[in-house]
Amino acid sequence: MEANGGGGGLPNGVGGHALPNGVGDHAPADHALANGALANHALPNGALANGGGHALANGAVENGGAHVLANGVVPAQAVATADVLYPVFLRLPVQEIARCRRICRLWRDITDTFDFRRDHQRHSCRTLMPLVFYQEPGGRWHLRAVDTLDDVPLPRPVFRFPLHNAPLKIHGSCAGILLLSFGSRLYACNPCTRRWARLPPLHVNHRIIGFYATGVYDGAGTGCYVLYDDGPEHDCVYWIFKVDTHAAARYIGRPVAGEGVVLDRVLANGIAPSYLIPPVHFLVYLCWLPRAAQGTSGILIFNTVAESFRLIPPPSFQVDGELFPVGVGSQLFVLHEHLAMTVISPTGAVDVWVRDDTTGLWSRPYRIGVPVDAVVNQGVFAVARDRSGLMQCPRILHTGDWFFLSMHTIQESLLLHPDILPLQETDAVDGDPPFFQNQ
Repeated sequence: MEANGGGGGLPNGVGGHALPNGVGDHAPADHALANGALANHALPNGALANGGGHALANGAVENGGAHVLANGVVPAQAVATADVLYPVFLRLPVQEIARCRRICRLWRDITDTFDFRRDHQRHSCRTLMPLVFYQEPGGRWHLRAVDTLDDVPLPRPVFRFPLHNAPLKIHGSCAGILLLSFGSRLYACNPCTRRWARLPPLHVNHRIIGFYATGVYDGAGTGCYVLYDDGPEHDCVYWIFKVDTHAAARYIGRPVAGEGVVLDRVLANGIAPSYLIPPVHFLVYLCWLPRAAQGTSGILIFNTVAESFRLIPPPSFQVDGELFPVGVGSQLFVLHEHLAMTVISPTGAVDVWVRDDTTGLWSRPYRIGVPVDAVVNQGVFAVARDRSGLMQCPRILHTGDWFFLSMHTIQESLLLHPDILPLQETDAVDGDPPFFQNQ
């Protein structure tokens, strides 16, 4: 068993006992890539033909490590094999990476660098996965994620936590990091690396409305920020808190980018807390659906670079030269790198509207004729009326016992971010944080 994930790369990350529910704990080497994880990624020259510790040809991985010649030179075959394996490993989920690391030293070394962790996160197959709460019969709660690209999309364990009087709430997700509160405590946590941080209890006397990151792939240059409001009702102002060990909150007021009275009034009335209605991350923007209480049908946008708000028009139709909003949107999401919105018709059909970023015009390329209670998350997801299934039209993603589909998503990340998440799983004591207990 490798302490701290092996080598110097993934402390308390994907090696050893790092992943929840024993993923990778005791998997024999011959079965490390269970369920045919590499079945669809065949390598040339039968590189995986023999499996296990002898998976690579020409002795490159004999005796559990890269075969090194007497003069200390790694043979060209091993280098070539590493070059072949690298793009394959990039496509694997974190659970399978954990198993791969136990095969041999070469496989561990390939996955143990910052470059690999960065490339793994930015790979096109890393999708935003909806988060689902699931309760054991009469007992503990589970937080799970569903990868909609899986051939058989089953919920992946994120972590478990005890049923308690203090509810666990998700306030946001960015760069693979969750912002969570448990009663009066606030945490940032990466479930893949099991690193975390205690944060000031911003959620106790304020409303957290957004959680976002900058410089995600820059290592030490990454920053995670909490956007929250403060002040009396109808006179809210806004603050930004940077998640690190020495941060102080920064006041930004009500920056309206010169758009005047209507937007200022919307901001003064406050924005819904993100644990109830999370904003959608689109490029450098946080986007919120229109709400009846805000007195305008515009979609609220926060520019995380300029740190200012603005309103953009929603989808509309024209009658006698006059534009009317198409209806109350039920969901914002990103579709093919464009901002999109769903609108549920009275008949239960779901209209999907897509915005052209250049012209600012909306079109309706899709209509889905499935009756649902609500459409949620960063794609067209629906909870069946009896709450027995989670659907992404036209297929069922998960069926089974009672569960709750949260409004949040997560993207897997192996990046460590030690400045943002300085604590490891071993630093969890006395139920703090609760989501690392008895995993």
